[in-house]
Order: sequence, then structure tokens, then C-alpha cells
Amino acid sequence: MDPLRSNRPHALPNRRKLLLFCQHPVAQQRFARLLSKAGFDVVVSPELRLPRPPHETTPAQLVILDGCEPTAARDFVRRLRTQQPDLAVLVLLPRLEDPQIYSLLRLGVKGVLAYSQAQRELARSACLVAKGEYCIPHEILTGFIESILPELDGGKSLLTEMEVSRRERDVLDLLLENLSNKEIAARLFVSERTVKFHVSNLLSKFGVQRRADLIVLWMRRAVAASWPPGHGGYIGSAPAHVNGLCANSQLASPGFR
Repeated sequence: MDPLRSNRPHALPNRRKLLLFCQHPVAQQRFARLLSKAGFDVVVSPELRLPRPPHETTPAQLVILDGCEPTAARDFVRRLRTQQPDLAVLVLLPRLEDPQIYSLLRLGVKGVLAYSQAQRELARSACLVAKGEYCIPHEILTGFIESILPELDGGKSLLTEMEVSRRERDVLDLLLENLSNKEIAARLFVSERTVKFHVSNLLSKFGVQRRADLIVLWMRRAVAASWPPGHGGYIGSAPAHVNGLCANSQLASPGFR
């Protein structure tokens, strides 16, 4: 029998499909109930088995993975990203430990959540990640950025591929230092309205809605740009001064401040 099974007998057309990989029956029921109430049709699997390609079934918008076995979880995410790179992934973990989470972020995971946060945050986090946003605790995001700074030498050349203007690049460099619009305007001797215009353009070009998402996306792309061919990863750039990110909690997604 196919281990992938839906927790709803008939999926409603306006609901989003979500794949939940969890081997514990009690946790399966608990997580599926929370996610169903949030508007998802949840397909549960106790096995880490890759889903069917999108053309063979109704495509899922999100995968939620129980990361109780870190090595198996990383291997599964790596295979999943190879087969379906656009599928958003959120990982549930017993504890939020930096090295383990950093490796998941490098593989393209967009959200991490501790078991202890699931009852309160799982539904909201799933909705955000399904929309393409990031749900990463501020302290984890800060540590991840600091950990990849030595690898960011080669990313700036990718700016030409994004069609970013010189002024947008100036704004982006200061944005990634976590400066406010007012502070960026003062640095560049322009109005706040002009800065807001450029920030809006950057968010649109990179397909994100918030500054936190832009920063994480940019950093991960920069890491991939510095990797040798065939290493795997993502593609962007970053400025040399990123330590300012440590001081501002607005980088954290809602619920992780």
C-alpha cells in the first residue's frame, strides 16, 4: 500500500496540498490536525520517500519533515531539492542546534521549528513558508550569516544577471547592513522616498516580500556562487559588512522575535 495517504477523504479545490513526513503516529495526528485547520490538505507519510513528480499528481506547495534523525533528514532534503527544487521545505527538530540548522539552510530549507514550538507556531509558519517566505529564528539567522561570511568572495558578479542598477546596488549593500530607510538615505544623500522606491524594486526583482527574506536569499546565493561547479547549492552576493544584522530583531519572522 502506498504510504502516502491524505488525512482528508476529499481534497477541496481551494485548499493547499502539503506533504508531511513523520514516523510517529501521535505526532502525525497532532501535526495534521493543526495544518488542516490552517487550510492545508495534508498527505502523511511515515517513510522518507520522495513524492511523485508534479505532472503525475496534484502538486504540493510545501513539505514538512520531522528531523528527529538529522542525517536521514539532510539526505532526504538533498534528494528532494534535486528532484523538486522549487518545493518549499520546513523542518521540525527536537532542538534548534546551530550546525544542524546551518546545513539545512544550505540545502534550501526555508523554515525550522522546534517541537516545543509546534503547537503554537506550526500553522502560521507553514502558511508563511508555503508563500515563499522564510521562518528562521533571529539568532539562528545571525549565526548562519556569520558562518558563511568567509565564503562570500565570488558572489558580486551575479548582480549583472539580476539587472540591478548601480543605485539599487548601493541601496542593497546598505540594506544588508540592516540600516533603516532613513539611515540609507543619509548615507546616499537621497530622500527616504527614493530609498523606499529602490527597496521595493529590489524585493520585487528577487521575488520576496520582506527584508529578512531578501537577506537570507542573497546570502545563500552568495554561498553557491563561491562553490566550485558540481558542488550543489544556490546562487547572489553580499557586502563585507554584515555584522549589523546581529543587533536587530526585525530580521526574525513573526513568532520568532
